[in-house]
Amino acid sequence: MKLTLIIPGLSWLDAHDGREVSKNLPLPALATLLGRGQLHQQAGSASKLLQHTFALTDLALAAELAAASGLETAGRRWLVADPVNLRVDRDRALLGDIGIMNLSQPEADALVASLNQLFAEDGFVFHAPSPQRWFLSLPAASDAEFSPLPDVIGNDIDEHLPRGNKGMLWSRYLNELQMLLYTHPVNDAREARGELPVNSVWLWGEQGDEALRPTLPHDSLFAADALWQLLAQRAGKPADLAPFAFAGLEAAGDVLVQLDTLEAAAQFRDAWGWREGLQQLERDWFAPLLAALRQRRLQQLTIRCHGEAGFTLTLRPSDLWRFWKRPHALGDLYPL
Repeated sequence: MKLTLIIPGLSWLDAHDGREVSKNLPLPALATLLGRGQLHQQAGSASKLLQHTFALTDLALAAELAAASGLETAGRRWLVADPVNLRVDRDRALLGDIGIMNLSQPEADALVASLNQLFAEDGFVFHAPSPQRWFLSLPAASDAEFSPLPDVIGNDIDEHLPRGNKGMLWSRYLNELQMLLYTHPVNDAREARGELPVNSVWLWGEQGDEALRPTLPHDSLFAADALWQLLAQRAGKPADLAPFAFAGLEAAGDVLVQLDTLEAAAQFRDAWGWREGLQQLERDWFAPLLAALRQRRLQQLTIRCHGEAGFTLTLRPSDLWRFWKRPHALGDLYPL
C-alpha cells in the first residue's frame, strides 16, 4: 500500500513560536520519520492544500455544495455563507466557525429569515438547508473576491475582508448583517443560556453554472472532513470516514487519509490541546506507520501539512536504513 497522510495543523500555524510550543514534546517515531525521509518545506494555506490535492485552480464550489444540500442552483450565482462567531481580542476580530457553536435548525431558520428581509431589495436569498452550512444566492456575480473559510478560522478577519472591484460594497453588506444579528432575539436567547451568538456569516466559494471538475490521483480517500469526501466522490473515487488509528485502516492500493486531530487546536492556538493531539497521533499513527515501513507493509508513506512551516515528507522502507541520518525533532522545522 502507498499511503498519503494529510494532517492540517501538524505544523504549528504561528511559525515564530513553533519551537517553544513543541519544546520537550516526546515524539520519537515522528522524529525518526522526519529524519530519515525526504523533507521538502514549503509555506502554504489550508485552501491551497485542498486545491492541490484535487487539482483545482480555486475553491469555487458554493453551487456544488448547495446542490448537494438539495437546493436548486440553476440561474443564480452562489456563495457559501457559513454562520460564524466573531470575537474581539484586543485590536482584532477573530473568527470561530460552527464547530464551536451548537446551533439548531429553528435558530438557523429564524436568523436566515431576518437576513432575507434585510436584503430582499438587493435580490439576495439566504438558505439554511442545515444549521452547519448556509448559502447565499445572488442574481448576478458579486464582482468581489472572498477568502476561503479554512484560511480564516482562528485568524484576524481584517486580513481577509472582501477584495476586488466591489470589495468595499461587500464589506458594507457584512457590516449591515452583523448589526442585525447583534440584536437578534435568537442571539439574545443564546447568550442568556451562555452560548456563543451567531454574529456574522463568512462568504466564500463563489460559483455560478460552471461545473466543478476535481481529480484525485489516489485510489480512495478516508477523511474526517465532509468536503474532502464530497470532492473525492465528484472525482469518481470512493470516500469514507477516516479511522481513529492506522490499525483501523482497511484499504489497499494508493490511499489518501485526511485527519483533523490537530486542526481545531492549531487554528485556535490551543497549545495544550495541540500537544495532546500530537501525542495521540504518535501513538495511533506515527509509531504504527514506522513499524509498517520497517516490515515493508507500506511501499511508500507521504505526510503533508500546511502553514508557515508546512512540509511534505516522503519515505520508502529503504530510507530507514540510512542510520547516519539522525532523528529530526518537529521543533527543528521552525525558524530560530
